[in-house]
Amino acid sequence: MSFAKLDRDQIVREAVALLREEGLGAVSLRKVAARLGVSVSSLYWHVADKDMLLGLMSASIFRACLDAVRPAPSWQRWLHDFGLALWDAQIAIPEARQLIVIARPQEGLAEESLTFILQSLGALGLPRDQAIVAQRSVQALVTGWTTLRSARPDAVGADRGSFVVALDVLIGGWEARIGQS
Repeated sequence: MSFAKLDRDQIVREAVALLREEGLGAVSLRKVAARLGVSVSSLYWHVADKDMLLGLMSASIFRACLDAVRPAPSWQRWLHDFGLALWDAQIAIPEARQLIVIARPQEGLAEESLTFILQSLGALGLPRDQAIVAQRSVQALVTGWTTLRSARPDAVGADRGSFVVALDVLIGGWEARIGQS
């Protein structure tokens, strides 16, 4: 591959592909460079170090989840679809949970995603303060549920259907709380 054609998005896509195929332990700048057919030093023009790469990978996966949420008629439906997008990503990329824990958010990317979430939920009538906590509670539920599922995939209630019930109960709780305000 020509250096002129190399860009940060391409590097991140290849690193996420490596994560899917071989796991988080296999992700290194050296392996990503080899997969792209470039030298490691070529990557440094776009990605400063492995910590930055991990942060960009995490942001990329999260952004794909946000992009998967279709326009919704209500904030409840938006949160539901957001939760399912996160579930699907964390099931498709089993070590995404570990990536979330160790990746440092890249400057501007976390704020950009939060702004998108708050604008989406705000346009559907969910006030900012409640939107922040509601979306974080959905993220926590998903990550906790997929972590438990990975530890005991055969356990009763570890399936997607049971997760959806829990997600809807959580969103119903938010709906009740907001209705009382």
